[in-house]
Amino acid sequence: MRRADNNQAGFTLLEVIVALTITGFVLGSLFSLVGGSKQLSWRSEESLVQATRVRAAINFALLENEYSDVEEILQDDSYQIRALDLLEEPERKTQATVHAFQSYEVVNRERNEVIVGSRWIQLDLPQ
Repeated sequence: MRRADNNQAGFTLLEVIVALTITGFVLGSLFSLVGGSKQLSWRSEESLVQATRVRAAINFALLENEYSDVEEILQDDSYQIRALDLLEEPERKTQATVHAFQSYEVVNRERNEVIVGSRWIQLDLPQ
């Protein structure tokens, strides 16, 4: 009489290959996910630094004429501030003002950016 006991003492080669393949897919997707989030982190850090530079240039442009002794803190040459024409003065029935409204541009030629704004400036009027 033959015994029908067919006890296996381990995994077959096919089962091991399937398990390794599934593990490889899982690890590959995890590595690509971690790499993608690292690149996203670098890009968001770069855009945050860029936004800080733009904000500093705009703040300096707003303070430049009012406080002539203001010193630019950031040594960033990528942004140039150009004063544009004075904006049209409103018709006044009262005393003339020592302030005027002026437009300005903050230009970054490397990134092809132009930011336009307006600011109050103090005029040198005869007293």
